[in-house]
Amino acid sequence: MIQSYSRVLKVAVALGLFLPVVVAVCTGLLAGTSAAHVSGGYWLSVLAGGALALAGSLLNAHLLRRLEGPIEAAAQRQVAFLEGVSAARAGVAIAASAALSLFLELATIRWQGCVWEFFAFYKNLGLLSCFAGLGLGYALAGRDRIPLVLSAPLLAFQILLLEALRHLGGETVNRSLLVIPFREQLTMGMDTATSALHYVSVYFFLSVVFLLTALAFLPVGQACGRLMERVPALRAYGLNLLGSLAGVALMLAVSFLWTPPLVWFAACFLALCAFQAFEVRFLGRAEVPVRAVIDLSKDDTVILRPQSYFKIPNPEDRLFIPGEFVPLFAAKGWRLEGFA
Repeated sequence: MIQSYSRVLKVAVALGLFLPVVVAVCTGLLAGTSAAHVSGGYWLSVLAGGALALAGSLLNAHLLRRLEGPIEAAAQRQVAFLEGVSAARAGVAIAASAALSLFLELATIRWQGCVWEFFAFYKNLGLLSCFAGLGLGYALAGRDRIPLVLSAPLLAFQILLLEALRHLGGETVNRSLLVIPFREQLTMGMDTATSALHYVSVYFFLSVVFLLTALAFLPVGQACGRLMERVPALRAYGLNLLGSLAGVALMLAVSFLWTPPLVWFAACFLALCAFQAFEVRFLGRAEVPVRAVIDLSKDDTVILRPQSYFKIPNPEDRLFIPGEFVPLFAAKGWRLEGFA
């Protein structure tokens, strides 16, 4: 799953980086069809932006290739972390994860409507993108990898992208986006799309936002679904519903207090950290484990492969064995578990 997710992630980030370029090109071409012609410097800026977007896309693809091993190991550790939640705390974890998912969903929908007027008119678009990610996540909850570590960076990328496009681009660049692509009786001061360039700009923008949102919410849905598998179905659904109501109530409370989106997302990111399976040494070295491991808490002769060390919950019970010594153990009858 990680390879497929990584491929879609590369495409989504590349489309996001090219989004300002596409919008600027559509705006420039629209100006070219009217009396307000754009200058040559405008097109030079668009060309420079395209070069930067291409460089950023290639750099992102390179980084994802380099980090594929650590990301996969983190996704495996995430599964073990969720399965390691004690039975006594499983109910609380289910309710908390559901509250986080609903609060994050509502925060994303409200923030998108604050930054771009279109989302304020059609909140169902943001709702559907969140539902798509969460729904796919619940469907894939049984997989052996959950890349929850990527949810916060993806949300941060979307926030920076949409805020930069709105506030740094200005109306000079964003004019092709400031329209409604449907015929409405009342548009509250917004123009209706009249050119194919309007539709290209708006629908490309909506597609990128939809994809980035769904990808960010997919691991969250996986984590919620994985926790729900820990208890009987009826109780799990009840706890999920209870947590969802708590998430809605929390958003109502922060809205009543007139808190800004910065507070909403700060709370969401902190809550996401509470569900992460962090191990500082591997994050710092940005590399996968390379030493086999023996579980000292068990009276057996099994050696686990390096990537399975997280299956031993207590660090003091992990005895790491350098790879060159593993054949010696195998020659003495030790069983190698998980080795290719």
